[in-house]
Amino acid sequence: MENLTQRDLSKPMNSARSVLKIICCFLISITDLESQVITNYNTGNSGLPFNTVRCIELQNNGLWVGTDAGLARFINNQWEIFDSNNSPLYSDDIRALKADGDSIIWIGTVNGGLFSYDGSNWENFNVSNSGLLDNLIRDLNIDQLSNIWISTTEGLFMYDRTNWQHWNMQNSNFLTNNITSVQIGLHNEKYVGTINGGIIYFDSLNQYNEYTIINSGLPDNSVVAIEIDENGQPWFLSPAAGLVNDTGLGGPWENFNNLNSGLPSNALNCLQFMGNEIVIGSEVDGLIFKDGDSWDYINTTNSDLPDDHIISIKIDDFQNIWVGTFNSGLCKINLQNSIEESLVEAILCFPNPTEKNGKVHFTKSFSGVIRLYNNIGKLLFLNPVSNCKSLVLPENIKRGSYLISFSNDLSQSIQSIIVK
Repeated sequence: MENLTQRDLSKPMNSARSVLKIICCFLISITDLESQVITNYNTGNSGLPFNTVRCIELQNNGLWVGTDAGLARFINNQWEIFDSNNSPLYSDDIRALKADGDSIIWIGTVNGGLFSYDGSNWENFNVSNSGLLDNLIRDLNIDQLSNIWISTTEGLFMYDRTNWQHWNMQNSNFLTNNITSVQIGLHNEKYVGTINGGIIYFDSLNQYNEYTIINSGLPDNSVVAIEIDENGQPWFLSPAAGLVNDTGLGGPWENFNNLNSGLPSNALNCLQFMGNEIVIGSEVDGLIFKDGDSWDYINTTNSDLPDDHIISIKIDDFQNIWVGTFNSGLCKINLQNSIEESLVEAILCFPNPTEKNGKVHFTKSFSGVIRLYNNIGKLLFLNPVSNCKSLVLPENIKRGSYLISFSNDLSQSIQSIIVK
């Protein structure tokens, strides 16, 4: 975890920033809180095999990274590379990764089909030895019954560890064979994205319905990525329509685009939820954050993000955002834990995590200014206090990660809290 000290959050920190740049890239905040730190891993400064990072997966405190020139595992600050030169992974162009428990990683490739690796043994499934009809794997997921769902350009496939099942234009009424993504719902339903074939919903018994512009008013028949929010609602990224939320079952659709919202463009590639917030990777505009009606941005103009072309995102258990770029490798973005106390012993907060609409207590009384920020540095609350030992959280606060800042003429302390 990267740390820095800071006397006044509202003043520049040229000296501290200069020191920090020696070990990582310092991200200039999009607000007045300079608390973000970006660490960039590329072929020039790390063991990353290629600077185009297509997919990212977490497993056992380690990170799997799929590139155009091999698979990398990053754990304990060490890189391990798997490619056609040193492993049975004979296709180096990696497009999809899915962790299967603590040991098995499933790997989707462009020319080699599907691979599994358990730390010792490799297994390959391709058009010659399995039920696959295509060696180009675009996306992978595992449902609640441990079935593996596979998106290809020749349809959708399911592997139950013994048998194969598939759906395409030839044996089903799919409008296209070009499947981009598959996401598992809270009740084991499946949400399937296509190119020019609309969205396909499978229920828990694998009965399906197709939703298109014609039969449901869907704003675009193509979907490049899908995520499910904490209420079980699917969110989609569309090349023409931007961000789409299904507020019912097959509509009505809530559409956010560059004309009616804070989206800078509709060219979006990937998305993840961070609490209630949506983090979106775009084609030309870097990272986009949607929190309710608020929109924020991290890009090459307002930060040290090295590339605005984001093609993969993964958020770890510490709320670090791992970003795969098209040209500049892998970035770790630390939004909340990069500032700690400068001159005096830190003020600790408890209980942590704390309940919504609850009270946060401090380990010692404080006189000065208390500020509350969300996890991308937006100021939510400011209050001068004297001999204060607790803070009542705002009534409308949402679940997620926050920063409490304690500042006066002598000291600066930052503590992170989780609201559950």
